[in-house]
Amino acid sequence: MNTKNGWTTASAINGDVIRVNIIPLNKIQSNLKGKTLVEVSKQVELESGQKLTFNLDGKSFYTDVNKLYKIYS
Repeated sequence: MNTKNGWTTASAINGDVIRVNIIPLNKIQSNLKGKTLVEVSKQVELESGQKLTFNLDGKSFYTDVNKLYKIYS
């Protein structure tokens, strides 16, 4: 993965390239001592601040209908 300062490059089939930041997706879990934050997966944060979830493969995501981006490896 090409990473500079936490930012990674993702590309689409049509040649569009965007910079994204991979961040943890935390959920609240209840336990005997109260509630704790648990990391359940990863999210993609665009330069605009919009947060998106990864697809099941963990390397691709959609920004809009039919706009699939994949993370460079």
